[in-house]
Amino acid sequence: MFPYIFRYEISPHIFVYLECKGVLHSSQSSFQRIEVVESLDFGRMLVLDGVINLTERDEFVYHEMLVHVPLFSHPDPQKVLIVGGGDGGTAREVLKHEGINRIQQVEIDGEVIAVSKKYFPSLGLALDHPKVNVLIMDAVQYVREIEEKFDIIIIDSTDPVVEQSEGLFTVSFYRDCLNALTEQGILAAQVGDITFETNLVISVFNRLKEVFPVVRVYLAPIPSYTLVPYSFAFCSKTIHPEKGLARLWRIGRDFQARYYNPRIHRAAFALPGYLKKEFED
Repeated sequence: MFPYIFRYEISPHIFVYLECKGVLHSSQSSFQRIEVVESLDFGRMLVLDGVINLTERDEFVYHEMLVHVPLFSHPDPQKVLIVGGGDGGTAREVLKHEGINRIQQVEIDGEVIAVSKKYFPSLGLALDHPKVNVLIMDAVQYVREIEEKFDIIIIDSTDPVVEQSEGLFTVSFYRDCLNALTEQGILAAQVGDITFETNLVISVFNRLKEVFPVVRVYLAPIPSYTLVPYSFAFCSKTIHPEKGLARLWRIGRDFQARYYNPRIHRAAFALPGYLKKEFED
């Protein structure tokens, strides 16, 4: 028997048990319980309030799909706003795009940043890049008050069922995001488990559709999160993620991605029939 078993819930009737070496870090911030757990199969895991937020083994899938789908859909992204993302993985992926000249990151919990820099340096140290400006505050207030416009807004938050993230899933917040985007601006966000949290994901998409002219769902497999493909939202004023895909070929030889590529970009928007009925009809 290994010294520690980590259990997490997929649904009220499905649980996953991971054999682990132990807990490397545990602290209580002003907002949440922050843990770093060393698992046998997924490596180090960042766990917030008992929920896996990333693992060494598959974080690249999550971060690449959250970032590169919107950025390669935009003709010339230069300014990016990251909401949340205190582990640094989203900023790391945005920095792979040479045209980016400013990344504004707004994270509510500074302790997540400190823990990530210590235990996940390949992610957290991206926040020290000169193009990245980190602000510790509530993103709901920040987006409501700013006058600056961004080409891309990426919402890398915990799930809407988590108290400190509830405000990031409201119609009023999405309207503020729309106002903070340029005319060709794009918003991308993680929205949850589309199979076992279907009603929750549908409710989020319905709110997005109240605000954005273009709203699409796309999928990617993230085994540490759930048993099925995980869902993301692509929202914009005018840009469709499957049109003008010639811009995907601006991916240069120096661009490094372990999961994302032009074919994956296209395939991520291909939904099975039962989901097309829910999200596209």
